Amino acid sequence: MDMPVARTRRPAVAGYFYAEEPAELAAEVDACLGPRQAIAARGLITPHDSYSRSGRVAGAAFGRVAIPRRCIVIGPSHTNAGLPWRLMINGAYRTPLGDVPVDEALAQAWQARCPWLAPETATHLGEHAIEVQVPFLQRLGPDDLTLVPLIVGTEDWDETARTAHGLAQAVRLAEEPVLIIGTSDLSHYEPDARTRAQDQQLLEAIAALDGAEFLRRVRNCQAAVCGNSVIALVLEAVRALGATRADCVAYATSAQAGGDPEAAVGYAGVILQ
Repeated sequence: MDMPVARTRRPAVAGYFYAEEPAELAAEVDACLGPRQAIAARGLITPHDSYSRSGRVAGAAFGRVAIPRRCIVIGPSHTNAGLPWRLMINGAYRTPLGDVPVDEALAQAWQARCPWLAPETATHLGEHAIEVQVPFLQRLGPDDLTLVPLIVGTEDWDETARTAHGLAQAVRLAEEPVLIIGTSDLSHYEPDARTRAQDQQLLEAIAALDGAEFLRRVRNCQAAVCGNSVIALVLEAVRALGATRADCVAYATSAQAGGDPEAAVGYAGVILQ
């Protein structure tokens, strides 16, 4: 397969999901961060709504972990367009805080083990989930920060599990810390009490680091989760890498941020160690 032309993925939701002016964005991210620590973590699960809705939940997780030079950020497809797996293997992600280059070596190592990961950039251009994670990484990470962005548009567990184990192999070969971030909002557009009850069941599966059980509970609850396969993939990958615990450090719903209590969305910030 031919290497795609390297390109900079420009912001799609600056000025909408988060501030467009750099100094204002930096202040907005800092205001979202919880207590600052530097816990060594294998992964995170974070939400991807606007910062006014879910930023403090995301910040509670990001603020507690050490952000290494190399990060993998996995998000769901909101358009269902194109291929089920879309991996950027070169170029850069841009936010108002600057450009973060794609880690070509790590992306290609993953793609070599999972050839179904299509090297494709175009679909990333209109997706917001990965984008809203990047300013947190820029504020907290080192100057030589890199990332590997993957969009997931499938619910096939077998392929998801194989992708997770291929990712774990690529991370082991990196021989330096790599943080795996999966971004997903939880239950969507249910009354607030039902959203919380459903999400509690899903968080129990996350606490067990059980991707297959997480997907089973999503189906049984008939929950509309934006990124169910993303969470399952990350849980399977970090468990293959030796993770033994998942700590939910923040949970909230959109109703708490002024949203409709009859159509709430759940958000969780989880640290995977």
